[in-house]
Amino acid sequence: MSGQGERDRFRRDYHPSRFEDKIGSRNSSNNNPPSRRLWVGNLSHGILEQDLTHHFLPFGELESVAFQPGRSYAFLNFKRADDAFAAIKALQGFPIAGNPLRIEFTKAVSPAPNLLACLLRS
Repeated sequence: MSGQGERDRFRRDYHPSRFEDKIGSRNSSNNNPPSRRLWVGNLSHGILEQDLTHHFLPFGELESVAFQPGRSYAFLNFKRADDAFAAIKALQGFPIAGNPLRIEFTKAVSPAPNLLACLLRS
C-alpha cells in the first residue's frame, strides 16, 4: 500500500508545477503571464510582514504589500515586471519559517466596465 508521501512524490516527479506551466517561456501567452503582481502562498501563520518582504526586496522595489497576519497568503506588487519575474524564479519553493513558498503571477485586473465606457467616450 502506498502512502501519501509516495503520491506527492509521483505528482512532483511526473507533472510540471503550475508555475512551470504558466511561464514556460517568458514571452508565452497564458492565463497569468508575467506581471508586477505576485500571489505568495503557503505562508506560515506566524510570519510577519517584514520577514516576508525581507526576502523579496533584494529583487527590486515593492510598490505595495497586501498581507494580513495569520493568513497563509499575501500579494506583493513590484514596481517593475522584471523584478517580479526574478523574484518568482529565485524564490519558488524557498522555505520561509519552515514552509516552501508557492508563488504565482496574479491575473491582470481589467478596468471596471463603467470606467472603460467613460474612457471610450472621451
